[in-house]
Order: sequence, then structure tokens, then C-alpha cells
Amino acid sequence: MSHFSTALEPRSGPSTLYLPLAFPVWTWAATAALVAYYVASMARDLSLYDSGELALAAVRLGLAHPPGQPLHTLLGFALSRLPLVPKLIGVGLASALPAALTLIPATSLAQRLMPFASKTSRKLAPVWLALCALHPLLWEPATRVEVYALALFFALWAVARLASVPLDTTTAAAQRQSVSWLFQAGLALGLCASVNPMIALCTGLAVAPGILVRIAHRKLPVSALVAAVVAGMLGLAPYLYVFAVRDRTDVMIWGAPRDAKSLWHYVTLQDYAQNHDLTLALWTSHYLAWFEWAFRHALVWLVVMGVLGHLLLGARTSLGRAAGPLALAFLVGEISYNVVWNLDVPDYSGYLSVGIWLMAAGALAFCAELQRRVRPSIARVALAMTVLLPLTSLPQVWQRTRHVDHLARLLAESVLQQAPRDAIVIARADHFAGSLFYLQEAEAQRPDVVVLAHGLGSSTWHWERIYRMHPGLSAFVLQAPGGRMARIKRFLHAQPARPVLVESFAIAQELGLRACPGGLYFPTGAACDPARAPQLAALHSIARTLETLQDGSPDAAGAIASVTLNVGESLWRMGYTLAAREALLAGVRSAQQPPLSAPAELAGAPALAGSLPTWLRPAPLGDPARNLFLTAQLMASIGRNDLAGAYLRMAASDGLPEALALVSPER
Repeated sequence: MSHFSTALEPRSGPSTLYLPLAFPVWTWAATAALVAYYVASMARDLSLYDSGELALAAVRLGLAHPPGQPLHTLLGFALSRLPLVPKLIGVGLASALPAALTLIPATSLAQRLMPFASKTSRKLAPVWLALCALHPLLWEPATRVEVYALALFFALWAVARLASVPLDTTTAAAQRQSVSWLFQAGLALGLCASVNPMIALCTGLAVAPGILVRIAHRKLPVSALVAAVVAGMLGLAPYLYVFAVRDRTDVMIWGAPRDAKSLWHYVTLQDYAQNHDLTLALWTSHYLAWFEWAFRHALVWLVVMGVLGHLLLGARTSLGRAAGPLALAFLVGEISYNVVWNLDVPDYSGYLSVGIWLMAAGALAFCAELQRRVRPSIARVALAMTVLLPLTSLPQVWQRTRHVDHLARLLAESVLQQAPRDAIVIARADHFAGSLFYLQEAEAQRPDVVVLAHGLGSSTWHWERIYRMHPGLSAFVLQAPGGRMARIKRFLHAQPARPVLVESFAIAQELGLRACPGGLYFPTGAACDPARAPQLAALHSIARTLETLQDGSPDAAGAIASVTLNVGESLWRMGYTLAAREALLAGVRSAQQPPLSAPAELAGAPALAGSLPTWLRPAPLGDPARNLFLTAQLMASIGRNDLAGAYLRMAASDGLPEALALVSPER
């Protein structure tokens, strides 16, 4: 006999995405509301990190960084061709739509965990889960061009399908159904792997124990496991796309995997091997740090309630009690396995989204069980904390400004507009390189400019791509001793007539180039004669953007702080101290800096020598408090300790350790 009463028997079919679902009208209504919110608040333009590169691959059917994300590329391409929809918005829908549709498998799973709950609890399940979906860590990957939301949908669909496998499979019909449903779940995990293999792997490892135990106890036929494995391999079919495009030369094909060796290098993620060379102690410290981070982001209550829900109620599903907690544990372990590691990097939220959704479903079921077995008042308090605490995490729902964020485009276009004809632009930061690639190849902006990504200087395929795009470049010896910097020097030496712009004064020094003020990038060599004055128009635009976005577009403030700190430091090293101060403060919101004007004697300040502090507080991109601290150092260099103290106190109020060490408690 079914756990569900006849009146509440869940339905399954096209109207429920082929998942058992009670009250599908309520679920679709909540899903439609979530779609509306995600679409209204998503980015309409280029974003930071890998978004520019992923958008370029989708719009032009190229190949992005390993392992390729072919399903996202194909879906993004299709959506970028929607009539009357700008291409970048279309590709962004490949995140917003799957992220919102994830509410359906999450609701199916929650209802499966709470079959004895009241009709009202099961009817309102999608509403409560939709409120949880407003948490910044679930909203963030849903509202920019990235792969995580699409992988999340397939992973959670697979979990919901496995959870709905009948507990009683003694009849032939039930066994046939279980084989069919495991085939479907395996196919979904294969499709997930065609977007992000690590999310698929962590999810698969989490659900496998429950399935294997049921097979060992002969509650599932071995043929069901075989069906799941075969379907998973079929789900990897989108990777044939890599073979279909790898010989193209008119688009960006990352890694150029055209032979067996380069293909193996590409699919085994050898580009990132050095980032996984860490000790067990370091990995453990990263893992444990996640719990403190989760507390700061209002996740601990959701996680605790979710774990309790799965442990106490998971036996009602074929997955058992451990699948949900294991998924979260594996995903936290996966993001912790990185040398270059910072939990505030938004990509980590994308990896964790499967675990967070599973915890939300478990927490909702646990609250329903509290209402049924304990006291409704306690259950209501627990439920309110579960759905309201996520809404307190920053940026809050009404503070989000990603839909008006054009920062990545502003930065890249400022560099292209600054570049002279046929210039070579050397970019180090991802938020410059990916956006520059997109503007050049997808929008044909400044095709004469040679964009050299500093970090890809060791990659032969990047040089081949540069020479295909700019056949007029003079040849140079690619393979020679000296590493990446020596290679870039040989390249520049072979192009003596081309102007060179660098992202920072430090890069110019590494390359042995004389640098001088410009805009966001710095001219070098002959372009510095006669002497040039700093061009601050782009910095003023950045400052206005910061005031508009505030903290409502994740990492925009960090990127602005990083760019302005780099420009300010570089100008100070060149001796342009007044402009350096202006650049540094362009990365700090007006409300976060003391209302002080530049003293006249600042023009005579000595140029900066030596290195900056080794910042103790990590930041994914930049930190406005660092800008304040460096401004304080600039004031101290001219003996204005009163002004230096004001900037230090502002940096200390933001918790910057370097400032706290210099500001006494009495002051």
C-alpha cells in the first residue's frame, strides 16, 4: 500500500517533469514566480570570472576551458538565438531557467520525505522552498552566465527520481519500473557530467550507497544498476561536441585538443593540476573553515535541520538516510581540495548548490514532521527560521543590483578604447581577459588589438590563436628556455613597432619595460615620450558604478577595489601621487571613506618603493579596506599622520587586520 493517501497521491508525467509530485499547480506557480525573480534580477551583460569566456563559447560555438561544458555551450547557443532577445541575456537564461526549474525536483524530494504530513504542508512545500531559493548562494549562480545552475538541475532531478523508486519491488511490474527509473536517473547524472563532472561525481557517490544496499538486500535488481551505468554513459554524448569543434580555427578552441595527447591533457584537467597539490592538513583546514563560513552566511540552521530531516526521514526513500548529508559533505570536500582557495569565490557557491537544495528539502520535511509529532508552534518557529534566515544573508533580496551591473564591459571597453591602433594589450586578471575576448570575437570590437592573456602565456594554443587572429604579427621562437615571461619578451621583441599596454606597473617591470600613466592600463616604451598625464575618466566611471551597485552585485565591489588598487599603486610607484590617491579612493564607496580632501603637499610625496603588505585577510578579488590602508600609507609618507589616522580608522572599522594592528583601542 502506498504511503500516500488516495486523495494526496502524487502525479507523474510531462506536467511534473516526470517526477512524482503532489499539487503540481502549486509547484508550477511557485516555479513561475522564481523564474520571474531570477530573470528580473539576473545580469544582462558580461559578468566577472569565467562568464565572458563561457558566453563566447556559447554564442560562437567554440570551446571553453576544460573539460568543455558542452551541454551548457549548446543550450546557451540555442537560447542566444531567441528572437528579439540579446545574445548575452539568452545565454544568461541557460542559468536562470534551470535554476528555477530545480524547484520541481526539490519539491518532489521533500514531499517524498514527508508523506504523512498534512495536506497544507505538502501543498505549501514549493512555496517554502522557493523562499529558500532566494538565498544569495543559490541566487548567485542562477543570475549570471555560468554552468552550475544547469548541472544543479540535472543532479537534483536524478536524486528526486532515485528517491521515488518504489520501496517494494517484489512484483515484476515494480522491478521493471525500478530499472526504468534508475536508467532515467543515470541519464540525468550523465547530462550533469556534460555540464560539470565534479558535481555529477559528488552526487553519484552520495546516492550510490543507498542503491547498492538495496541491491545487496535484493530489494532492487542488479539490472537496475547496469541500466543506470549505461544511461550515464549515454548522458555523456554531448562530449562528442568537443570532437566536432576541435579543428575549428575561426573561434576560440581552448587547449586545441586536436590529437590524442592534447585531448587527454584537456579532459583530465591538467591545466589545473598545480592547484591540487596540497597536503591533507591543508585540505582539512579548508574543510573545517567551511563551517565558520556557513555560519556567517546563515546556512548553519538550514544545514542542521536538513541533516536531521534526511537522517530521520530518509528511510522513506530508496536513497536511505545518508544521501543528502553525503552529497553536501562530498561537495564541501571537493571545493576544499584547492591550493588557491577562498570560500567567497562565487564559483564555490555553484558547486555547493546541490547540497544546499538537498538540505532545504530535508529541513522542510523535518519541520513537517515536527508539526505532526510534536507541537505545531515549535514546527512553525523552526520553519520560519529555516526560510527566513537565508533572507538575512547579504546581499538581501531588495539590495541586489546585478541586473544593472555592466562593470565587466566597462572595464574591457575602457582598455580597448585606450589602446592605440594595432596595440598589444597584456591582461592578467580574468575579469579583463574573458571580457576582452568576448568583445573582440563576439562583437568585433577593436579586432586590430592583440589581447595577450598573461596567464595563458605558457599555452601554445593561445599563441596559435593570437597568430590566426593577427596574421600580420612577426614570428618568434615559441619554444626556448626561460618560461612564460621569457616567451612574452621574445614575442614583444619581434613586434618592435607595436605599442604595448600592460595591466600593471609590476608586469612592466617583469618584462623590462618602461611604463607611464594612461587609463586603466599603462603605456610602455616609446609611447611614454613625451611625458604623459594620468587619464582618470575611466576611474571616475568606475567610482560611479560602485555607488550604483553598492554591495548588491556579488564581487563587483571586490573587482573595483582590485582594479583601482592596482592603478593607484602603479601611479604611486611612478610618482603621480595625487592621481594615485584619486585612483585608490575610486574603489571605496563615499560612505566608507572619511570626507577629506587631498593636501597640497601630496604632490611632492616620494614614489612608492618596496612591496605591499602580505594581506592577512583573504579576498577573492580585492578589498576596499586595502585601498584605505594604502591611502593612509600615502598620507603618512608626507608626514600627515592626522589624515593617515583617519583612513586607518576607516580601514580598521572594516576589520582589516593590518589597520587594526596600527590603530590603538583608545583611538
